Amino acid sequence: MNTAPALHHLNAWEKSTSRGSSLVTPTGTPALDELLPGGGWPKAGLIEITVPNIHTDAISLLLPALARLSQQGRWLAMVTPPYQPRARVFTAVGMNTSKVLQVNPHPGRSGLWTVESMMRTGHCSVVMAWPSCDTEIMEIKLKKAASIGKTTGILFRQERMSTHTSIADVRLKLDVGESGKVVYLLDDRGDKLSGVVLGA
Repeated sequence: MNTAPALHHLNAWEKSTSRGSSLVTPTGTPALDELLPGGGWPKAGLIEITVPNIHTDAISLLLPALARLSQQGRWLAMVTPPYQPRARVFTAVGMNTSKVLQVNPHPGRSGLWTVESMMRTGHCSVVMAWPSCDTEIMEIKLKKAASIGKTTGILFRQERMSTHTSIADVRLKLDVGESGKVVYLLDDRGDKLSGVVLGA
């Protein structure tokens, strides 16, 4: 039973011809795959997910894909997450937790430098970060690093900090309400294009 009905489209969005190809990782949620250009998470690209606040659980959107990727050899990295991820949530979806890294950079070193370096090396299939600043130069560097390392970079941003035009390959906004999670696809200016209700 499909519990994720699509919302009405607010604007046209041309789907990439790479749908279902090796250029993306399926999300594990059909309605979310349908929403995303290309039909999944880009394997060598930058994703921006805007959340209402720092405590919003956005990793749950990624869990099915992360579980599959954890079986493929490369690392899954979280750089300075704002809360301690619960190991039982990871194991419940079959994730190989021995492939999950939590990285807390040295106080004298930039967290974004760490993110860029980890993405560029190619040792990680996914690098997740919660940046406390919002600059176009940062996105340019991270997008280049994603391409070089064939890595999926994921930036979780608080809504109040995501203000400028973004060059991310995929830009999403997560809202949480009584009906559950609603994910919107945004354009580069932050305007809503379409959305989907994912339930609780």
